[in-house]
Amino acid sequence: MLKMNRRSSLWLASAILFLIPTILSVKVIKYYWDYRSIPSKHLIGNRISNLKTLEEKGFPFSFLIIGDTKGSETAESLIEMALEKWTASFMIILGDFVRKPDIWKHRFFMTEMTREISLPFPVFLVTGNHDIDDTREVTKQTERRVTSEVFESLYGPKDFDFVVNNCLFIICDNNYPRNRSSYLCYLRKTLSKRREGKKHVFVFMHCPPSGLAKHLSGEIPDEEFFTLLESYRVTACFFGHYHGYWRGQKKGVNYIVSGGGGAHLRDPGGVRLHHILKITVWQEKISEEIITTQGQNVWEDRFEEWAFTNLFPVLYGKGWILYGIFIFFLALVIYSVASFAISLKRTLVENRKKSEKIKH
Repeated sequence: MLKMNRRSSLWLASAILFLIPTILSVKVIKYYWDYRSIPSKHLIGNRISNLKTLEEKGFPFSFLIIGDTKGSETAESLIEMALEKWTASFMIILGDFVRKPDIWKHRFFMTEMTREISLPFPVFLVTGNHDIDDTREVTKQTERRVTSEVFESLYGPKDFDFVVNNCLFIICDNNYPRNRSSYLCYLRKTLSKRREGKKHVFVFMHCPPSGLAKHLSGEIPDEEFFTLLESYRVTACFFGHYHGYWRGQKKGVNYIVSGGGGAHLRDPGGVRLHHILKITVWQEKISEEIITTQGQNVWEDRFEEWAFTNLFPVLYGKGWILYGIFIFFLALVIYSVASFAISLKRTLVENRKKSEKIKH
């Protein structure tokens, strides 16, 4: 059995040690080019151009719902599972699709949604409290803070409504105190103008009202909100924010909390599970299906988000540095392997000479 000397062992250890940053630099280069190759015309966001891709197929039709994804591998797996199992016209994310209102967190989200997942339909977005920072309390770096204005430049309007198959869909921003009255004004105005003649009406917001369930301690107006939805015979209203699943009904309106898209489960009163929903709309009813999965904490996904948040802001426009880092560590690996091979060969020669001397 061949025993390596100390020098050979050190060169082997060096080769393995330098191989790790070499592999990581290759991954970072891939992430960087994925980000640089985000298509200019994509289907993520509340834009008229995305609405034009929707086809009027009549009843029944389906759409997907997922909330509080936080850019996680769990959410990516749920979406991929849903794409394999179901056919849908579009998807709505119920807010908190990034961990922090940082422009590079949003760029990471866009890269994941356009490069990692092959989405065949539009994805409309509800604004969550982790997605924007109008209070200047979360993101200290001004140039990286995602305000309402920055959000709308990335994805389109926070308040958005559209009609598909004679059904009205209304997306509302209800996150901050100054929005509590404005979101109700927008909701009331939209319902009064567009509700008449529609078969179903669906409303999507991030924060549930306080009067919805005992464990939901929301601060948005409750009775005025409920009265508005009931008077216009809204079919269903969807919320995120609480990391779990809950559903109920009040005076003919269905209320569904779906915040288990990937964030840490902590909803004390609902069902604690990671999930994605498919809502199928029929002429006279709606039906609901669910896919669940175990939470995933994949190191590669975390590393990718770290690279977006910490490396790319520094290296932006200087991609050649990444290639330089890769070449540097690759050269060290090659040098270490070559030195190990030479050292090992010398060891073999020395062992052969010792063996021959013993024989003689």
